[in-house]
Order: sequence, then structure tokens, then C-alpha cells
Amino acid sequence: MGVSIAREEDPAACRRLLEALTARLPEWFAQPDSNRHYAEQAEVLEGWTAPVEGSARALLLLKTHSAVSAEIYWLAVDPDHHRRGIGQALIAAVEDRLKQDRLKYLFVATLHPDDPYEPYRRTRAFYERLGFECVLSREPLAYYLKPL
Repeated sequence: MGVSIAREEDPAACRRLLEALTARLPEWFAQPDSNRHYAEQAEVLEGWTAPVEGSARALLLLKTHSAVSAEIYWLAVDPDHHRRGIGQALIAAVEDRLKQDRLKYLFVATLHPDDPYEPYRRTRAFYERLGFECVLSREPLAYYLKPL
């Protein structure tokens, strides 16, 4: 399946999509206070979407930290579209853009590898398949880095 990736320029659209995705993914996003914070950040950070059949089905929020590094601040794919390459396509598009801007590193924080919670085991495996490596562990989080 070819996936089209687009930069979302409308902060309100990013927020609406994030709120819709958090509601559909309670296994990952069950913390109302955190979800409110993420929704606020969706209006500030760079948003990338994956339209499928005319509607955005995924969102990646990107936060640039320095001239050499950026963070996948938030990423979710509609559960009806999991395992179809959408998350991978979002990250590939962001990596291409970051390389053009001469950034050297992309990182993401997720639950620590010792946390047995199954949805986050899948999250860590997803990032590892894409070449991210755990470089720093500070429970409850771990930071995964990918050189660009």
C-alpha cells in the first residue's frame, strides 16, 4: 500500500486529529492530563499526517531541539490502519526532511524496556525495527536514538 504523507499546516486540525486518535487508542493514551498536554502541543509542534481514503488516519508531532536533533514527540496511527506501513512512512518522510535540513539525530521517548505492558512492547519493537536504539534509560522512560 502506497502511503501519502503530508505536512499539516493547520494547528487546529492537528489538535482535532490528535484528540480523535487518543480516543481510539486508550491502550496507549489513557491519561487525561497527558492527553490535554499533547493536544496543546499539537497546536504548536510540526505535524505530519497520513491521509487514507480522504481522511487523516495518523499523526506525528515533531519537535526540533537543536541544529542537530529532533524528537518524535507524539505518534499514533488509527487502530483500524495498524500494520499497514503508515507509521513507518510517516517516520521516513520526517527523516527525509530532517536530512535535507542537515540534522543528524532523531529520537523518541517511550516506556522503559523493563515495563511489561504489551502495547508498549509493540511500540519499542516498532522503533527498533526502524533502526532506533535505546541509548538512555531513566525509569519509567527510555530514550531511543536513530542517526540520520
